[in-house]
Amino acid sequence: MAYEEQVAQYYEDGYFIADDAFDPGMLAPLEAAARRAVAKVQSGEVVVKTEGISTGGPGDDTRDILGLIAPEFGEPLFAEYLGCKAIERYMHALLGPDLRLGWVAIFVIPGPEAYDTGWHRDFGYEERDGSEMVEMEILGRHRKGVVKWHMALVDDACLWLVLGSQKRYRTAEEREALINGHFVELSDTVQVVLKKGQTVFWNGNTIHRGRASEGMPERLAIMGALSQHRDSDRPQQVEERFGWRMADNIRDGLPEKTRLYYDRWRSLQQD
Repeated sequence: MAYEEQVAQYYEDGYFIADDAFDPGMLAPLEAAARRAVAKVQSGEVVVKTEGISTGGPGDDTRDILGLIAPEFGEPLFAEYLGCKAIERYMHALLGPDLRLGWVAIFVIPGPEAYDTGWHRDFGYEERDGSEMVEMEILGRHRKGVVKWHMALVDDACLWLVLGSQKRYRTAEEREALINGHFVELSDTVQVVLKKGQTVFWNGNTIHRGRASEGMPERLAIMGALSQHRDSDRPQQVEERFGWRMADNIRDGLPEKTRLYYDRWRSLQQD
């Protein structure tokens, strides 16, 4: 599928799948690096907290591992991946030429554990049961200029989306699912089925859920995002989950492209 078609699908349906969103030779090393990073967090060799990354402490079985570009992990490949040519091509097609740091993280669920997040939009602290006017205002503003993705390091069929829901107010059926019955079935959904090495670029404002039945071997995916950078962007308070990125030792270990993304992000952060 050509970039133009993928971009059109992203804005129409809220997602598209890419087979080539990593530089040649990166896939196996990324999986190995991800497994090492998970082991380091689970053993306590690396301790991830929003205020900082450190070494030596209690182990943690968290599903979401942030801080991968911190030198404490000793895994520079994650920063290289975030700035690689393959990701850059897709981000330029979706966001334009000027980009800044979003995030790179690992999502891990060991099999055979079942899980289900329930239906939701990634609204953060925004109003979740507002009027049509309120919800459409949030959809037009929230994470505007941000594109995120999941890259499957093993076969992954856990993401479900309601097609095109990032563009419109929820239906009565969807409101019931979002507010009261998160685990019901909805209309116009698609299961995003990824083979190892495939990447889904998707809009978190869609109505979506992560779901896997008991017996799933495992889920291991890299979650990434980049943002559009504009000279008119205003400084803002550092998001709590990214407080660790203010440490003095983060920038120097980044490759050139990712360092540029970091510098643009850092220039907008208020201590």
